[in-house]
Amino acid sequence: VPPGALARIARDAVLAPFRLAGWPGYADRGSSYASALSASLGPELYGVLYEPYAVKLWGLPGERIDVEQARRRVSADNPWKIARRILGRRAPEGRVYFYPRHGFGQIVDALAAAAVGAGALLHTETEVSTVDVCGRPPVVRLADGGTVRAGHILSTLPLALLARLARPQPEPAVLDDARHLRLRAMVLVYLVHKGGRWTEFDAHYLPDSDTPVTRVSEPANYRDNRSDDPADRSVVCAEIPCSVGGDIWVAPDDDLADLVMHALSAVGLPPVRLTAVQTRRLPHVYPVYETGYAEHLMSLQEWADGLTDVTTLGRQGLFVHDNTHHTMAMAYDAVAALGPNNRRDEAAWAAARERFSHHVVED
Repeated sequence: VPPGALARIARDAVLAPFRLAGWPGYADRGSSYASALSASLGPELYGVLYEPYAVKLWGLPGERIDVEQARRRVSADNPWKIARRILGRRAPEGRVYFYPRHGFGQIVDALAAAAVGAGALLHTETEVSTVDVCGRPPVVRLADGGTVRAGHILSTLPLALLARLARPQPEPAVLDDARHLRLRAMVLVYLVHKGGRWTEFDAHYLPDSDTPVTRVSEPANYRDNRSDDPADRSVVCAEIPCSVGGDIWVAPDDDLADLVMHALSAVGLPPVRLTAVQTRRLPHVYPVYETGYAEHLMSLQEWADGLTDVTTLGRQGLFVHDNTHHTMAMAYDAVAALGPNNRRDEAAWAAARERFSHHVVED
């Protein structure tokens, strides 16, 4: 950050109490992501960091993003919280976490193994064509002609997609609301680096608007025990939010690798000694809280809440911002809310949903 900008950030920090108190001449918190964070963080810090990052993550300027996105996504929302993080004055549970020795996917593998051990049958790479939501029991119909009958369906499908797959479908007005809910896609670009560790850090954030890359991480640095890691190489993961079908989404892997390498060079990070590249394209990653989204979501959620044999949960199922541990907590609560007849205890699930509303993303 240039020295002049640092001075203005310091000035804004001093003036923060006046902005937040709504003194004349100072912006109030308003109803947008931009106005809320400009008030709490200060115009300068918002402008150099959060404003360009919002455009990269969600594809919209902060003025068109609902204020709820700020509450859900920005836990350090004033200069003093940021200072405490930098100085390390955080509770131990906020500074320490356990990272699986064999990578983050080990969590999913363990959950899958536990489910199979408890009698579950897993179908992966299986396309769902329709979901019969009003029958008893509800039925999931597969693209290959197969069917799965369930006592109760726990769905993490994007809520708008569930509405389109449901039979019978909701009213046209609800389907129209579903079309207004947008999810941001992402391409993950994995670069194999020759020569051991690339850097000593776990992640680098790139708010600069000159590159679409938002974060670059080196998963091996998330854990202390590296005895199982190869000494001659490492893997670097670059995250590029985008739209399905857009230029980033359809770009060849080599072009994406070049884009990432250019971004690293532009911000002064070490070059990756590239030996291989792989990509993964994720169509549904970030819910976009565009101004007015809440009315569309309410209509869709009311329809979903009326499905007595289907419970939607998770980031996509509830159209919320959360972390993996939040979604796992949702799953436990969803199961706990089922009675012996596989019907949902509405009071228990409503109480759980209220708890979920206080989740804030931890980065």
